[in-house]
Amino acid sequence: MSTTSIAVDYALENVGPCIRLIDAERLLPVIHQAMPGWRLTPCEAQQHAPSICVWRHPNGYWQEAPALPGGMLLDTPAGTACSVIADLAGAYLRHHPEYIGLHCGAVEVNQQLVIFPDSHRAGKSTLTAAFAAAGYRVFGDDVLALTSCGEGIALGVAPRLRLPLPETLAPEFHQFVANHLGPHDDRYGYLALNEQQLASHGMRCPLGAVLLIERDESLSEPQLVRLQPGDGLWQLLQQNFAEHESDQTLIERFLPLLKDLPCFLMRYRDAYEAATWLATEIDSDGFLDGAVATSPCRRQTESEAFKQRQVLAANDTRRWQISPVAHEFPLGEELFVIAKEGGEIHRLNVTSRAVWALLQHEALCQDEIIDTLMAFFVGASRQSIKRDICQLLGQLVSLGLVQPVAD
Repeated sequence: MSTTSIAVDYALENVGPCIRLIDAERLLPVIHQAMPGWRLTPCEAQQHAPSICVWRHPNGYWQEAPALPGGMLLDTPAGTACSVIADLAGAYLRHHPEYIGLHCGAVEVNQQLVIFPDSHRAGKSTLTAAFAAAGYRVFGDDVLALTSCGEGIALGVAPRLRLPLPETLAPEFHQFVANHLGPHDDRYGYLALNEQQLASHGMRCPLGAVLLIERDESLSEPQLVRLQPGDGLWQLLQQNFAEHESDQTLIERFLPLLKDLPCFLMRYRDAYEAATWLATEIDSDGFLDGAVATSPCRRQTESEAFKQRQVLAANDTRRWQISPVAHEFPLGEELFVIAKEGGEIHRLNVTSRAVWALLQHEALCQDEIIDTLMAFFVGASRQSIKRDICQLLGQLVSLGLVQPVAD
């Protein structure tokens, strides 16, 4: 007795036909529950198979997609939904190159979006779900599309949590997750949220703030400090899906959006405690208006801004100038530079910005730069300043940002 495979093609809003399920109709309800704000609808069978295909397999499901050219075996419906949704989001962003895809959580606060870019093991998805538990509408816990005018676009995908939840999380949050747990397996679970809790696909909201997050088990209560706009820019440059765009193209797209956008660092122990605490701060202090006091806390250092560490010889007497092919992008009190068209972005700190400004004014040698800086760094020894300048100039030279003056 022979069997015939049943293949059904589905279209996605703002993408079109993009996925084929083969003997996998049981997967469809799981996908619909995991992305309730962005529905797949059956469409006419395509002459050529869509880029994403899923087959029923004796051990689960087999998926092929642009990101999985060799295919992948997925053992549970929830795990398959995770993989399929990631590829659907990628298809949407490829279909709309005018948008930037941000790897971040996003929640709506007072008609503006607070976004928190991904940070290793900081609990981005857990914090997103905690905001939902605290009464805020989620625009996404993993991917947000960003327009050129600074609006975030929701995809309509539910937050996904790593399971089991840590026992240390607040009991109120555990109860919220238990009451709203949708498709899940032993590793991951999607939250079943209503339209007031989860923005549907295509909903737009302007950006209001960038929130960098750090989880610290030693804290007794959350902490919030104001950062430089460059901290937000630096993080977003590293957390986006624009794989084929240069750093220069990205910074030119991000810079106008971040000039007036406040950036904060929130350190916390418990995600639910942090979300509810921040809600109080927002209501009482005008969080999105920048009422939180500025802090000198910094996330990046000079050593992180440069990857190469060549050191100029201490007896070098050449005069140096800014390379004519260098590009600079000021943001508030900070400065980002690119050595050449389409090159890699570098972030300058206070000392390197001072040297940059001096060399923009006139060509100088090491000793002339050191003499000028001695007046600003009162108490520092000439030897220590010389050591730092030799290192800095060596880095700038190796990156092609400064060059010697021709004799």
